[in-house]
Amino acid sequence: MSAWGIVLACGKDQEIGAGIDVAFLALGSRPVVARSIQTLEQNPLIEGIILVVRKERVDTALHTVRSFGCRKISAIVAGGSGRLTNLKSAFEKVPEEATAVLIHEASRPFLNDEIITETIKAGKRYGAAIAAVKSSEAVKFAEKGQKVSKSLDRNSVWLVQSPQVYKIDVFKKMLKSSGKLLDDDSELLARSKQAIHLVAGSTGNMKIRTSDDLQVASAILSVARKNN
Repeated sequence: MSAWGIVLACGKDQEIGAGIDVAFLALGSRPVVARSIQTLEQNPLIEGIILVVRKERVDTALHTVRSFGCRKISAIVAGGSGRLTNLKSAFEKVPEEATAVLIHEASRPFLNDEIITETIKAGKRYGAAIAAVKSSEAVKFAEKGQKVSKSLDRNSVWLVQSPQVYKIDVFKKMLKSSGKLLDDDSELLARSKQAIHLVAGSTGNMKIRTSDDLQVASAILSVARKNN
């Protein structure tokens, strides 16, 4: 039931500003990327990890891996802004005997062990599984501009996170699809009509997109330290 991890630490969705990678910003005593990688490493279902960073960050990533004792990192891949291209490059480093891949965004540092395990189990069972949380707010659909077209039932609206786990055959099919990946890898699967199973994630599994998010993450970490 194991999986190989691909941690994405580059691309526009992994920047807090132009050229500023979230992954290498300090969050407490560790860079953001080290937190999710170390959580992945502690899970026995993760066999190995491929880290994808911008070409300019390869040396920094290598230093981070060595400094924080990331034992399961088997390769550091130089990536770019295109998510699909990055996934293809990372997949070339995944062993042929692998049966599933787990994709995680480095900008989500508070990944926990339970979400990893449950998403891998569901991915193995259903072919594709994604951590997500139900919307707690009323949801409106605006097809054009800011004019509301219709209201959506918030009980049927889920906010997608990572990790996302795919069986190898499903992942290969996804990589052969065409089109851009904007926010997550399930877009290509949706086009291929692959069923996607949702796994209950956590509101704590936040994504750092802005400087305000980084402040919130720092506050969460500070509270966690006091409680421990």
